[in-house]
Amino acid sequence: MCGRFVVAKTVGELLTIFEADEIVGEHPGPRFNVAPTQPISILVDRAFEKDEAGIPVGELSRELHVARWGLVPRWAKSPTEHAPLINGRIETILEKPSFKDSVVRQRCVIPASGYYEWQVGADGSKQPFYIHAGNDGMFALAGLYEWWRDDSKAADDPSRWLLSATTLTKDSAPELAHIHDRNPVLLTPETFESWLDPLHSGNAQLLAEVSRGSDLVAAEALFHKVAADVGKVSNDYPELTRAI
Repeated sequence: MCGRFVVAKTVGELLTIFEADEIVGEHPGPRFNVAPTQPISILVDRAFEKDEAGIPVGELSRELHVARWGLVPRWAKSPTEHAPLINGRIETILEKPSFKDSVVRQRCVIPASGYYEWQVGADGSKQPFYIHAGNDGMFALAGLYEWWRDDSKAADDPSRWLLSATTLTKDSAPELAHIHDRNPVLLTPETFESWLDPLHSGNAQLLAEVSRGSDLVAAEALFHKVAADVGKVSNDYPELTRAI
């Protein structure tokens, strides 16, 4: 699973790299140890109108939004009712009530410079690795998003709505399997566009295409061991990504 990741770019740089049209909300700056329930930047393609079937109508806008990492299903009684859904297994998301509706048209991309994973040794010891896209590269993680409504707040209260998101994972690519048996779903330039397009209904065919493409990206990923300091959520500085 992916439980910590890095975004070593400003929101302005993300806007340029991912060719977004607009920044919505107050985004966090560069982060080197993003943890569950913290705010993250997500990329969505959105139309301002929908038809009766909920299908977007008109020109799409590519936007960077701020979301809580840990998807909150719309039917949840509260955001803290269950453990945060930070990962969804791509093999089963079409079957899971918490994810299956979001797969259809609420897909997002989560920008990441890299992520941390812990390799468990034969003696039970855990060695953290930083798996990344190079000093100037960026991963595009496949994600899902959801809006949760707080009915205890007034209809005109902006804080009534919580935007949350989850990353997707898959069986690890062969090149990364020695570190962990799962890795985030990494998008190629081609699957990036299909994944974001809300006119493309999420289905098994799309998920299979995205899963295959992920292994191609993962095969090119760089990785190295890092210090155990990354295990402490309050630590958040560039040196966490340094090789040891």
